[in-house]
Amino acid sequence: MTTFWQNDDIVWSEGIKEMHLVLEDDRNLHAHKRPDSEKFFPTKVRMTLTRVSKGSTYSPSPPDGPRSDAAPK
Repeated sequence: MTTFWQNDDIVWSEGIKEMHLVLEDDRNLHAHKRPDSEKFFPTKVRMTLTRVSKGSTYSPSPPDGPRSDAAPK
């Protein structure tokens, strides 16, 4: 995370309280600035962010197994 965008601006001891998601089209134009922005909004997104401490290894499965509300494969 030390090379993360704006890493030095984050007060890590306070935690991450919010994150902003910016939707862009294939030309890197922000979706909310497009003349047809109604095609993009409202948007429903489900996102999970996992931070792994330095020296650790990411494990894609939770230690207690899959969640009961996970979508079937």
